[in-house]
Amino acid sequence: MRLSFLFLSLVFLVHCNEAKSELPLLIQGSLDVSERDWEQDGSFSLKGDAEFYWKKFVSHSDFIPSGKGKPAAIEEKDIIYKYIPAVWNGTEINGEKIPGHGYGSYRLKIKFSPGLKKKMAFRISDQAHAYRLFVDGVLVVESGTVGESFETMRPDARPRIYSFETQNAEMELIFHVSNFHHRVGGLRYDIRLGTEEKILFEIQKSFLIEAFLYGGFFIISLYHFAIYFFRRKSPAPLYFGIFCIAVLFYSIITGERLFYYYFPESIGWENRYRLEFILICMISVFFLSFFTELYKDVNTKYLPIAQSINVLNCGFAFFTLFSEPVVFTEYLVFMDVLRIATGIYIISNLVYFISQKREGSVLFLLGILFIFACAINDMLTGRSVINTPRLAKYGLTVMILLQAIMIAKVFTRDFLMAERLSLNLSKTNRAYSRFVPREFLNLLEKKTILDINLGDHVQREMTILFSDIRSFTSLSEKMSPSENFHFLNSYLNKIAPVIETNKGFIDKYLGDAIMGLFPEHADNALEASISIQREIYSYNRSREQSGKSPLKVGIGLHTGNLILGTIGHVERMEGTVISDSVNLASRIEGLTKYYGSNILISEDTFHALKDPKKYNVRLLDNVMVHGKETSTFVIEVLDGYPEELQNRFLENRKDFEIGHLLYKEKAFHASIEFFKKVIESNPYDSACAFYLKRAEFYDKFGAPPEWDGIEVFNDK
Repeated sequence: MRLSFLFLSLVFLVHCNEAKSELPLLIQGSLDVSERDWEQDGSFSLKGDAEFYWKKFVSHSDFIPSGKGKPAAIEEKDIIYKYIPAVWNGTEINGEKIPGHGYGSYRLKIKFSPGLKKKMAFRISDQAHAYRLFVDGVLVVESGTVGESFETMRPDARPRIYSFETQNAEMELIFHVSNFHHRVGGLRYDIRLGTEEKILFEIQKSFLIEAFLYGGFFIISLYHFAIYFFRRKSPAPLYFGIFCIAVLFYSIITGERLFYYYFPESIGWENRYRLEFILICMISVFFLSFFTELYKDVNTKYLPIAQSINVLNCGFAFFTLFSEPVVFTEYLVFMDVLRIATGIYIISNLVYFISQKREGSVLFLLGILFIFACAINDMLTGRSVINTPRLAKYGLTVMILLQAIMIAKVFTRDFLMAERLSLNLSKTNRAYSRFVPREFLNLLEKKTILDINLGDHVQREMTILFSDIRSFTSLSEKMSPSENFHFLNSYLNKIAPVIETNKGFIDKYLGDAIMGLFPEHADNALEASISIQREIYSYNRSREQSGKSPLKVGIGLHTGNLILGTIGHVERMEGTVISDSVNLASRIEGLTKYYGSNILISEDTFHALKDPKKYNVRLLDNVMVHGKETSTFVIEVLDGYPEELQNRFLENRKDFEIGHLLYKEKAFHASIEFFKKVIESNPYDSACAFYLKRAEFYDKFGAPPEWDGIEVFNDK
């Protein structure tokens, strides 16, 4: 807000400084500046009554009597005085009011102090017509082509500078002006006189201010385009960006008309005027569109009024595009009415929004009131009702600055809100991650749980881990419900981190059982299994010290292709894994009950290991589990036992393997000797005890005729 007031103060300070020296007035075509201090007072505008000659192109010689006693061609009785700067429309000559189309001459004399020797300059604003300037009978400036008809004249739109050095105490200025292309005619706009240094300084200062405004318009337009590009929820930023671009081009072709200094012949006078008024219409259209979109949630009742104003503005823009200036300038009052209607519509709505305590309405209203006042000033100046500097570009700048302040305020508020929402979302995501593993989202290539849709899935090879507490039912019967939950959570708090440390994640908790997935390598799953068993043995020591029975956990691993995705319906879904590999991993874990093993893996998992020799294993059996039509080799992992017990397994591994081979070859009696030898050395070898029992049974009663060494397990 302070920036806007600082800018306004600068603008008015500039204009006040210019107005301080605007004291001399033309009186009956004569201007006396002989007492003026040019260094201190600076430049000033030529204002007052100049001699005016309608439908005459007078010359310097017309005012000099002939040497033969004849009077001058122009006598005092022929002189009419006309105030400048102003339009000549409606000036009464011989009882008739003259029209805007026509031609004529202005004459004035300037009296300098005798002996003044200074570099002086005239700064002539664009008059929107064609004119010639003669100084003491010499043509010094020509803008466009002066003519006595529409066909013979050509207007121009460039401001002009004429520098000169004072020679005489009196200077005569004659302007030839013709207008057949605009609704109004005459010397309409400012003509300033001052030292060349002051005039050039004023131009440079004005150029710098306008260049600053152009840069501001351009940057803010890019900013709003970027907002729209990255957030297309509302077209309001797009409308405001186009509005800024329209203001930028309008400022370039008006004011100091920088465009014409660098590209004087690029577009004709007619096209420049068309573009100026089309841009005025577009400025109104896009600003009103921005306003209605900004407040669309509370502005629906009177929206048809805004739409009608925009349609009329667009209609006038098309009318301007396809008609000549001599035609469309006759209807500029219609455009003025539309601008006033736009201002009234916006102001009345903002007053209502303020009563509803709508955020930003007060600041918006201040900007609109200022720009509305500037627009009224420019309309009256353009119609030569008043003669003040054009302020539209400053009003638009203030409006854009206020809009930037409002955006900064909204952005800050939204940023703080986004921080709070981000913190809440982070907490929510952490809460959801307790139910939906982060790895599950990563595998589905989703950033957050919000991105997951029903039916999302991915197919890839993974290693599946199943673990289960042996005899948990009998164990849980000895505990209360709360003790059950406390026990399970205590147990799982020890197991889950081991899986996560080895690059796996828990897909499901199944009571006392766990289903874990390892997307990368089978080694990760096996290392996790070994670590779990070691953790269980450590946990059992503390349980035994507390007088509690130790736990025994069986783990089964299988590696294969699976489909991981979401199932359910739109209101309730969950992540799951669909694959025969999951079934086989579960069955292998179930086999640990029969063989009394800690860790069993499938042959697929064994072959997927990077270095199988790294682990201590033994071939346990060739089995066919429920739901499978083919058999699979099951391998027992001997790592994970306490060191002393593991050494016993390793010392007897060869005898076990010989006994196992004899058993498969139906040499049951011979295999019994090896199995007994192993049991005597290691009574904890439950798998060997399992084989010994079966070998003794087959040795006594004989194996079934169709027996091929494959053990069939029909339990689920």
